[in-house]
Amino acid sequence: MNSKKFFVILFAVFIISCPLYYLLSASGIKVYIITSDNKISVSENNGKSWEQCNRGLPANCIPLRMYTAGRNLYLATFSSGLFRITNGRWISLNSQQFKRRSIYDKEPGFRKISAFAADPEDENNIAVATKHSIYRSPDAGLNWTEIPLNGLNRRNYITSLAITGEKVYAATSFNGVFELQGKSFVSSGDRLPSEPYSDTLKFTEQISFLAVNKKNLYAGFSFGGGLYVKKNGERNFNPIVAYAENKLNSVIYDIQFTDKELFFTENMKIFKSGGDFKPVDFPVYTEIINRLYVYDGISSATIFDETGSLPALTLKTGYPETIKRSTISANRKALYLSVPALKHLDTHIEEIKKTEINAVVIDMKDDFGNIYFTASSGTASEIKAQKNPVDIKTILKKLKKNNIYAIARIVTFKDQKMFSAFNGTYAIKNKKTGKSWQGAEGEFWVDAHSEFVQDYNIGLALDLEKAGFDEIQFDYIRFPSDGAINLCNFTYKKDPDTYKSEILIDFLKKAQDSITIPVSVDIYGFNSWYYFGNWIGQDMEELSYVVDVICPMVYPSHFGNRFYSKIDSRTRPYRIVYDGGLRAMLMVNRSVSIRPYLQAFNLLSPTWGPDYIRCQINAARKSGCGGYTLWNAKTDYSVSYKALKK
Repeated sequence: MNSKKFFVILFAVFIISCPLYYLLSASGIKVYIITSDNKISVSENNGKSWEQCNRGLPANCIPLRMYTAGRNLYLATFSSGLFRITNGRWISLNSQQFKRRSIYDKEPGFRKISAFAADPEDENNIAVATKHSIYRSPDAGLNWTEIPLNGLNRRNYITSLAITGEKVYAATSFNGVFELQGKSFVSSGDRLPSEPYSDTLKFTEQISFLAVNKKNLYAGFSFGGGLYVKKNGERNFNPIVAYAENKLNSVIYDIQFTDKELFFTENMKIFKSGGDFKPVDFPVYTEIINRLYVYDGISSATIFDETGSLPALTLKTGYPETIKRSTISANRKALYLSVPALKHLDTHIEEIKKTEINAVVIDMKDDFGNIYFTASSGTASEIKAQKNPVDIKTILKKLKKNNIYAIARIVTFKDQKMFSAFNGTYAIKNKKTGKSWQGAEGEFWVDAHSEFVQDYNIGLALDLEKAGFDEIQFDYIRFPSDGAINLCNFTYKKDPDTYKSEILIDFLKKAQDSITIPVSVDIYGFNSWYYFGNWIGQDMEELSYVVDVICPMVYPSHFGNRFYSKIDSRTRPYRIVYDGGLRAMLMVNRSVSIRPYLQAFNLLSPTWGPDYIRCQINAARKSGCGGYTLWNAKTDYSVSYKALKK
């Protein structure tokens, strides 16, 4: 045998016997990571070294996650739209329809890309969601058509999509899966993990990823919901992976198919089908993942085998901590004080000094629009909102002397004084009658789209900053939730396609551009459970990119009568606060502080007492929140002071 033939045979034997992963480790695999400084890096040597991979992306781009489709790699961003990488450069696939609506930003950018999907049979057939809207493209993003949300409506937040041919599936943050049938979406499947809220209402767990093939529809969940499957033609989903224990940190982040197998990722683990779903070990992928564990500040990684020999998979690698937008407002442990309670401020200060409390929240504009300081604008007097001012100078002097941080509470868009003023000019209008709309009894809402209303509240905040407060807190920074809200007509709304969250973000951006002290916002507790963006406008993730502190009101008494009813009543308050805090931390940009409002009043609380207060505080702390605020409308903190004594 001549030497040339010998070496050909030897090389052939080597190729046959050599493990596939060894060959792949030499070439064909690229690893893309998204880092906490909003950059993308790529490695072509299994994570040993990295190069920047940001060509084509705008300077202020905030990348969220990558999606793979055949040999294509797509990037979803927070405010720059959708991209596909070609020859090392990111190419924009954006439509003007994706643009964010704004009355404030001259260049508002794009809405968050909340979901993306490609047809497994035709990689040019793709779909994308911008939170509350869905678009599809038959030509890989060159042209887009909006899909009307008949049967789905814009109260739902789209968290994932799947597409095959003309079929489109949309997964939501709290309402399950919908399938486009003809011109309408219909609910697609039962028996998904859910939590009853009341006798008539339940919330389906937030879906993180959808995938469809010729046989099945798969749904993966955030917050420990697991992985479910529904066969074509059947109604019910069945669990493939279901967790009995509380695994809120667990997220099914990606689902991919090869010809014969299903692969999915849970955090940084890879699983595949085959009788029983167990972690699999592609040595080259394991090598990469082990290297990723070493690096801090990575939010996700996509392992992309360009040869197609192994599935391209995206992993949730972490929730990187970043520098807090405001360090002075972080870790504040506060107490709410009404205006009448200020008569006893000295007593409260003496009690506070015996505890860990280091901040107070004081009403400066209350739930009816009354103002308790001298406003520089004449509008407050004109609308009869100006009350006899409290002695702010003396109050703040006492607080500062005792190292107590002072937070000024401004109730924003629930405002009876502004509602009634100027012949109801700034009130929300009733679509049927044209008169001022009123929802629940005793609630009077003004139009959040009105720049006059916005500027009025910002002006009050600037007065309070000038007076010496340490922080401005906007409460009722939302749209109404009770009453015939279907009859609300917002006459100051300039673009009918504006999301409710967009106008609130506009207001807060405008406020932040004027106010130099920290800004916090109060939100419904349930907005730290699921993405609720277009229900009342409170999108926790959006807020986390603008304000310094978010304060979800997670009072255990205010959740539905069946919510967490399977949990022992003695531990239910702890679990509600803990789960709400942890879920919030998993949903937001970590530069914001989460400071929940806790229940310091006896209502539907069979275990009421000092331990009830302490368990909530411990839950907030262990979930990663930065401080808390105790709320008692009557400012009776006798039980709280007992719970908090050092």
